[in-house]
Amino acid sequence: MIEIKHKTTGKVLHKVNNDSLRGCRIKCIDLRGANFQNQDLSGSSFIGCSLSEADLRTTNLSNAKIINCVIQRGDFTNANMANADLSDNVLDVSKFVNVNATGCKFRHSKINGADFTGGKFDGSDFFFCELRSNFTAASLISVNFFGADMSNADFTRADLRKSIMTDGKILGASFEYAKMQESIGTNGQPWGFSNKSLPKKPWWQIWSRAAM
Repeated sequence: MIEIKHKTTGKVLHKVNNDSLRGCRIKCIDLRGANFQNQDLSGSSFIGCSLSEADLRTTNLSNAKIINCVIQRGDFTNANMANADLSDNVLDVSKFVNVNATGCKFRHSKINGADFTGGKFDGSDFFFCELRSNFTAASLISVNFFGADMSNADFTRADLRKSIMTDGKILGASFEYAKMQESIGTNGQPWGFSNKSLPKKPWWQIWSRAAM
C-alpha cells in the first residue's frame, strides 16, 4: 500500500492499494499539498482532484492524465511530462521550470502567472488556453497555440519555430530575441507576413496628378 502524504505536515491524504503509484487511478480526492517528489506517476490518472500546491518536482508524469483538476501553485520543476494530458485544468501560478513536456496536452486549461522558463514543450498543445505566463527561453517548436490568450506573456528568447498562433491573443506579449521561423501568426499567416506594397510613383507623377 502506498500512502500519499502532505509535503510539510506528513499527514496521510490518501492510500492506494498498489505497490507503486505508476498507472494508478485516482478520482475526486482532495490532495492539496501532496508530496509526489521523485515518484513514478507514469500512466497514472487524476480526474477531478484538488492538487493545489502539490510538490511534483522531478516526478515522472509521462503518459499521465490529469484532467478537470485544480492545481494552483503546483511545482512541476524538472518533471518528465512527455505525452501527458493536462487538459481542462486550473494551473495558475504553477512552476514548469526545465520540464520535459514534449507532446503534452494542456487544452482549455487556465495557466496564468505560471513559470515555463527553460522548459521543453515541443509538439505540445495549448489549444484555447489562458497563457498569460512566463515562457522565457522555453523550447516551443511546433506548438499549437490556436485560440490561446497569450496577452502580456513573456516569450523572450523562446524557440517558437513552426508554432501556430492562429486566432490567439498576443496584446502586450514580448517576443524579444525569440525564434519565429516558419511560425504562423494570429492572422493565420506566416509570422511577419505583410502584403507586398505597390511600387511608389515618382514624386513628379504625384505632383502632376494633384495639379490637374
